[in-house]
Amino acid sequence: MKEELIYGRQPVREALKSEKRKVKRLFVMEGAQGKIIEDIKQLSQKREIPWEIKDKTFLEELVGKNVNHQGVVLLAQPRASLTWQEILKKNKTSPEATVVFVDRVEDPANLGTIARTAAFFGVGGILISKARSAPLDSPVVRASAGGIESIDIAQINNFTQVIKEFQKAGFWIVALEADGDKDIWDADLRGMPLGLVVGGEHEGIRRVVRSSCDMVLRIPSRGVINSLNVAVALGIGIYEVMRQRSTN
Repeated sequence: MKEELIYGRQPVREALKSEKRKVKRLFVMEGAQGKIIEDIKQLSQKREIPWEIKDKTFLEELVGKNVNHQGVVLLAQPRASLTWQEILKKNKTSPEATVVFVDRVEDPANLGTIARTAAFFGVGGILISKARSAPLDSPVVRASAGGIESIDIAQINNFTQVIKEFQKAGFWIVALEADGDKDIWDADLRGMPLGLVVGGEHEGIRRVVRSSCDMVLRIPSRGVINSLNVAVALGIGIYEVMRQRSTN
């Protein structure tokens, strides 16, 4: 299995905390200090992962000169993905469950932020289309600031078919699009497990995917810009779900 480099203080700490990856070695830049650095060292010792002090040049040769590694790099195996069936099984019995479907998000920064946002809100999993999506490698891990380490993720081929399987299991599938049929706060999102669907940077949610959804909702604009970054839109969508579910 090809090894992966994880860099940045928060991503490295979260990877060590989650224990979802097999880690081969930790490299710490000489002179690197701070509470997170000490946490990282302690976590590596707890997991019996060897670590070495290296100079700046070594780390730059490892990850690239223009990469902000913040003085720490992990050499680890790729994060194992679940199957969509496993995510469905974990969530289908809860009327409060929320999962996220990501249709062709190609920018690693966006995909990483989606993972961090989903982890922050404690969603039940992320299902990502394999076609034309950013690979779940170092740039996505870095952009997620460690969030990707603490959430269930499945990469799927037949996106629309998987949506249908979730619908059969009782999920209400809601697409978030700028030209949705009604404002998100006018829809009742309580009392059922939900799947929130967001689309890629260029074409949004594909037509075939959109037609499979139960509702298409919009986040209304009050300014001159009529669309949102996909990760921002997702955050607003999940927040609205949580807000509704927290009120009587």
